[in-house]
Amino acid sequence: MSVGSIEASNKRPVAFEQTAPDEKYRKAAYVFIGLLTVYVVVRGVRAASPLPFWMDEFYTLAIAGQPTIHDLWTLCNRGIDTTPPFFFLIERLTLSLPIQKEVALRLPSILAFPCILICVFTYVRRRSGELIGCLCALLFLSTTLFHTYLIDARPYVEPVACLSFALLCYQRLPSPRWTVLFAVSLVLAESFHYYSVFAMLPFWFAEGVFLLRTRRFRWHVWLALFSGFLPLIPALPLLWSVRSALGPHIFSRPVLAVVRGYYGEFFLLQDYVLGMALAVVAAAATAWFRLWGQQNDSPHLANEQRDVPEGVLVLSLIALPYIAFVLARVTHGVLIPRYVMATIIGVAVGLGCGLSIAGRKATVIFAIFVFCVVGLREYSFWRIGHPVTAEVYVTSKEQLVEIQELIQSGGHPDLPVVFDQDLVYCQIAYYGSPDWTKRLVFLTDEGREFRSGGTDTGVRLNRSLSNFYALRLQDYSQFTAKYSEFLLYAEPQGWILNALRDEGNTVQVLKVDGDRWLYLVKMKNASPE
Repeated sequence: MSVGSIEASNKRPVAFEQTAPDEKYRKAAYVFIGLLTVYVVVRGVRAASPLPFWMDEFYTLAIAGQPTIHDLWTLCNRGIDTTPPFFFLIERLTLSLPIQKEVALRLPSILAFPCILICVFTYVRRRSGELIGCLCALLFLSTTLFHTYLIDARPYVEPVACLSFALLCYQRLPSPRWTVLFAVSLVLAESFHYYSVFAMLPFWFAEGVFLLRTRRFRWHVWLALFSGFLPLIPALPLLWSVRSALGPHIFSRPVLAVVRGYYGEFFLLQDYVLGMALAVVAAAATAWFRLWGQQNDSPHLANEQRDVPEGVLVLSLIALPYIAFVLARVTHGVLIPRYVMATIIGVAVGLGCGLSIAGRKATVIFAIFVFCVVGLREYSFWRIGHPVTAEVYVTSKEQLVEIQELIQSGGHPDLPVVFDQDLVYCQIAYYGSPDWTKRLVFLTDEGREFRSGGTDTGVRLNRSLSNFYALRLQDYSQFTAKYSEFLLYAEPQGWILNALRDEGNTVQVLKVDGDRWLYLVKMKNASPE
């Protein structure tokens, strides 16, 4: 295929689009996307309002809430958070708005999500028509990106929004205007989260394939690709200081067996096999629609529908968790699913390729399925009033009251209460009244935490947060030597409960409420206070 045919393919309508509904249905698709973007913003504000901050968000609140920008910059340089300073500057602006703090701090994520929907719809529409574009956008409402991170005051939605716009820009190259916007989108993605550098590699792969196929070096595109690394260069000393602060036993080292479960987690599937199957279907459809189909003589699979570099780009996005795994192992970094959520873009676009091949009837069936899944989940949200999450933290302020009532119902009002869950303890200590929280304690012991779970990150994070919030942290050995009896709240059990039991202390169950356990601990060797 010549260079001209590859670039002209960006401007030609596809065969499936030529048989799409008439103009009024196309207008209906744009109305649908408009209503969908409005809905996610309303939904985001509604979900953010009653949701207490959790541990990572407390870092955002502490840094973005500094009195001056100089103080903010000083904290960033101390290496207490791996997030780039640009994100905190954005959060500082929204935090100054005269609205509820829980909404203001999460507003950047809430406003970034509609950008993803619009970019994905526009990208898919150009090759597969408005109907499939709407379905690919709607599919994002069945992902963890929407159900969890839409209302997270951390930079996870924003980089995905920037990368989805970069995908849209790449589709329109080599236009000078879109090349500039392509560079800006990559710089912004890296300015929001340093791990965005992994998600930039698919664009490098795509442009490398373009160079090999056409023997044409598009210097302005390569310059845009290199510009994406600019925010990372001055941040290298900061990242090194963060790594030193978290210590050698940092959490979430990359494990190959765990990566396969990312796809299921992205789409809220309980079985990792279903998630992998979804990714494989998306990859196979992309390969057929964008790569193998180029050698097919069928007019329905005309060459104009194909673009090998874009096919490589989408396939690389689908494989991003494994690409990031290799790089994280080489650099001795960490890897968790939310660092590679740009994969969702690749899977959604890949499924759009599959629908383009499958035809109208299959698209209608898939549309009914997606509408049912999204509808049922949204009905569940509006019925219970807060998002359902697998994270171990409090998801409503009513739950804070329930925890307090559970502890008070266990009796022993004069005993201190040790929390065995750092996420829950931070929330209780922040939102609870001083009269209530003065009884609450979190114990620190890096050695015992490491022996129990293979990491001591929890203790280190709590020590860091104690510089900003009234957290009562006490050394495990000193506390257990001082108190012969105390209450222990576990949700679920963690390293403190395991350590107490392993050392032969008496741990008696007082109250149980679902996953919440209240124990009475009697130390075998400690003397009374």
